Amino acid sequence: MDGFDDRVLVTGAAGFIGRAVVAALRERDLPVTAVDREPADAAWADDAGITVITGDLAEQEVCIAGFETRPRAVVHLAALTSVLRSVDAPMRTFAENVTITQVLLELSRGSGVDSFVMASTNAVVGNVGTETITAEQPLRPLTPYGATKAAAEMLLSAYSGSYGLATAALRFTNVYGPGMSHKDSFVPRMMRAALAGTGVKVYGDGKQRRDLVYVDDVVAAVLLALDTRFDGRAIIGSGNSVSVLDLVDTVRAVTGAGVPAEHVEAPAGEMPAVVVDVSASAETLGYQPTVSLEDGLARTWQYFQAQ
Repeated sequence: MDGFDDRVLVTGAAGFIGRAVVAALRERDLPVTAVDREPADAAWADDAGITVITGDLAEQEVCIAGFETRPRAVVHLAALTSVLRSVDAPMRTFAENVTITQVLLELSRGSGVDSFVMASTNAVVGNVGTETITAEQPLRPLTPYGATKAAAEMLLSAYSGSYGLATAALRFTNVYGPGMSHKDSFVPRMMRAALAGTGVKVYGDGKQRRDLVYVDDVVAAVLLALDTRFDGRAIIGSGNSVSVLDLVDTVRAVTGAGVPAEHVEAPAGEMPAVVVDVSASAETLGYQPTVSLEDGLARTWQYFQAQ
């Protein structure tokens, strides 16, 4: 396949992953419709190839305005992504993660879109202990966030089966990299601690394992899904799980900062491990992560220093 060569509608375009996806699409000279409730990236104002729509996707006119630009593909990144907030606000999480996805799929079906790519999560399978997560495991979410993403995956499957729309559910692990200075996840917290000469709080003994995937690898997966009109679900991670303590050690090595760790009680629902198998994604999607944790953290540190 020659690769995708038409307009792409990106939701959540002003977010961390969204900005990286928009930049990659523009590098290919593809026209982009960038939708977000947050203000647009200032650099976009000078780019005639980006049509910016600022507004909430819960407002139907915002969705319709996006499709009036005649996209051929949708990359749906907008969502309520906080697990803790989803537990506090399950109704709002449903509205943002399920209802909006349904509206976007329906508008896609009626307006000539042939590829729909959505950011999903491995939280759809719930807590599998230290078992390796595959795309074939049954859906057993334990939080409203995981449940709404599982429901959205089912909607994608239905629109693929009933209407021939190519729908890709890409289950991202912990995405990190340049552009995440506003985030409150563990990597930016460690980077800010290294800059300030302070420490970080580590839940429990710190031996819980996580898969961290560099943002460029995630963007590559999105482009692959567009290029191949990928239909189905795929796990997008590094395929290399490290303990939180190892992660802190790597940050210390990369930054040269002490970053002392204070162990605190783990909140309820803290997963013992997120270990994923990305080999199936190589076969189905052609996805191969290329950035090692050390390289990715070094690039992220350079970005934080430049901020």
